Amino acid sequence: MLILLVLLASCSQRYVSDSRIALGTVVYISISGDDEVLDGAFDVIYSADRAISRFTEGSWVWKINENAGIKPVNVPDDIYELIKRSFTMAYATDGVFNPMIGPLSSLWGLGTDNARVPEQSEIDAVLPLLDFRKAILDDDERSVFLPESGMSIDLGAVGKGWASDSVRDYLIEEGVESALVNLGGNIVVIGSHDGRPWKIGIQRPGAETGAYFMLVEAVDTAIVTSGGYQRYIEKDGIIYHHILSSATGYPAETDLVSATIISPDGTLCDMLSTTLFAMGSSAASRIANEYGVRAIALTEDSLVIDTDSPEGEIAVVKE
Repeated sequence: MLILLVLLASCSQRYVSDSRIALGTVVYISISGDDEVLDGAFDVIYSADRAISRFTEGSWVWKINENAGIKPVNVPDDIYELIKRSFTMAYATDGVFNPMIGPLSSLWGLGTDNARVPEQSEIDAVLPLLDFRKAILDDDERSVFLPESGMSIDLGAVGKGWASDSVRDYLIEEGVESALVNLGGNIVVIGSHDGRPWKIGIQRPGAETGAYFMLVEAVDTAIVTSGGYQRYIEKDGIIYHHILSSATGYPAETDLVSATIISPDGTLCDMLSTTLFAMGSSAASRIANEYGVRAIALTEDSLVIDTDSPEGEIAVVKE
């Protein structure tokens, strides 16, 4: 399900567009360019997927996880910097954002055909493996070492943001002046759309396709939304969403149904949207001020908290 709806007006520029499957989602790219550059943009995404997917045998993350408790793994500079940024965010949020959540993600299997609610004993067994402070990152060797067997890195909460930044950089290098990249709700735009800002509607969770609760204008920026409605299972009348707490082993308890971050840095947006959703509405202003981003949060009570609005909090007006 796409989180953000892109509203396109008629334009005089020539755009080429396509949708393909990558990074476990539908990827849509529209550029003011030619088919060769468009194909190259998808190649960048495929390359990112092969590099960081923990499910892809031979990826750098797969190698790190396979060598947990055995030896450090040297990785390319860009992969190392991504992993280091992820751990920096883990320290800054005291583990609310946690790249070491792999064992817990595997246990729940949310978003896969094997999704289930695990037993408490199973959760208790994996919680010690989520301690991000035990990971050893060596700046000189550009290596990552997980010291205990069973530990694993999961970059699912940052990978699409990083991939969108990589595509943006590629398109700019190719001279593209206007583009939109949508990785299943992780959006990045280059320039404007026919001289006007891109108009992005933030989807109302649970509403019919195309329904949105806020429309934002975007130029040269990223817009990323996280929400519990994306991947979940229901058991005994209880909905279990996919944004898990490494403190409890269960889905994070929050008063939000969606959290959106807007900033030129798509990687940062991806990490912070997950963090804001897990922390709840009270964290919106602090996150916006600390990281210099715009935060938009939709609460369970249908209030919109927009850190760029004069009031800071407004009632939802579009049903």
